[in-house]
Amino acid sequence: MARAKAKSAAKSTTTKSGRERRKFKRWKVAVLVRCSVPKFGEEQFDMEMWAKDVNEKGMMLEWSRGLNVTHVGRDGTDDSQLVRFEDVDFTKNSTVKVQDLFYDDDGSPFIEGKILWARRAASGNWQLGVQFTDAKKQPQALLGAFKDFLSIVKNPTAAIARASKKSK
Repeated sequence: MARAKAKSAAKSTTTKSGRERRKFKRWKVAVLVRCSVPKFGEEQFDMEMWAKDVNEKGMMLEWSRGLNVTHVGRDGTDDSQLVRFEDVDFTKNSTVKVQDLFYDDDGSPFIEGKILWARRAASGNWQLGVQFTDAKKQPQALLGAFKDFLSIVKNPTAAIARASKKSK
């Protein structure tokens, strides 16, 4: 009985609660997100967003005024569309492709996902919860590069130490 209590006490000191994790400074990464905007039908847009809280299953994206938006179109046509911040609306279950989160040997691959939730923050910025598409559908090289990226994000000081040892 005493051993069980000691183990649970030791475990509780090493496990951080959600409240403790939220106190830490979080890293934001600028990414490029390819998605459609309901007002423009199936037209595709590349939007700069901030990626936050990246993990194995998904991430949170934030889009605010002043971040770039580029019209991609459906057929690669040059038909430009004027997009105002007020025109943009994100819908649940829409497909998005996130690029520039990390780089592998071939450059920066797109990672596909679906919007689980979308809301406007008090600041007026859009916040999106994105769940990545099933890992079995992703190429193995992409999964390996993503795993390396997550290990660096979760413990940047250890990654820097490993990199400096390799360079010696």
